Amino acid sequence: MSSLFSLTNRVAIVTGAGKGIGKALALGLAQAGADVVVAARTAADIEKTAEEIRALGRRAVPVPTDVQQSEQVANMVKRALEEFSRVDILVNNVGGGPKRPVLQQSERFWDAILRLNLTTTLLCSKAVAEAMIKQGKGSIINIASTIGRGNMPYFSAYAVSKDGVISLTQRLALEWAPYHIRVNAIAPGFVETEVAGKYFREDPDLREELKRVPLGRAAKPEDIVGAAVYLASDASDYVTGSTITIDGGLTRAG
Repeated sequence: MSSLFSLTNRVAIVTGAGKGIGKALALGLAQAGADVVVAARTAADIEKTAEEIRALGRRAVPVPTDVQQSEQVANMVKRALEEFSRVDILVNNVGGGPKRPVLQQSERFWDAILRLNLTTTLLCSKAVAEAMIKQGKGSIINIASTIGRGNMPYFSAYAVSKDGVISLTQRLALEWAPYHIRVNAIAPGFVETEVAGKYFREDPDLREELKRVPLGRAAKPEDIVGAAVYLASDASDYVTGSTITIDGGLTRAG
């Protein structure tokens, strides 16, 4: 049964892999057997992630990349193919967005958040699709969010962009199913990262929302790893267009 979840001899690209969820996912895929291309804007962060992956006995290639720039995305995929000759798994993890009431959002702010969360997912997915089509197989995992379906006001740009990621996941899954490219999403709730932890401590609305989590805590980045390994592996070979919610039961709590 464990072989179903093995990623041995597979190659993954993980964006936003320098810290937080992205780093946890990169390490988790490596622990399952994958070699990993780790991408983020800060070279020092991804080099550290790469060193930890190598310590697990897997190969790792850090590629400094701003995935908002299509030419840098193309270079990221090119480097992966040069090093490993294939890309089996893509994790689109880059994203974020601050709390801001709609009436205080400029058009520039709105466009920037949608590009950071939604457009980057499209750019990276398109960039790996050609290689995956040639291989006849691939798994794309998009990191969405439950925040658009919760009761949190003032995150409209972030929520809309992440809901867009879920919709895009479904569209790409339909278009690329004939090529055996599976496209799925993971929608975390509150995750205790370096950035989010600061919000949890300082924002009273977020603190109150956290109290409603049935499991009684925010997630750790490592809590997202199991779903990613499942979606990357043969265990989910008949799963595409789906979104796995990991939020401690919050969206079911009412």
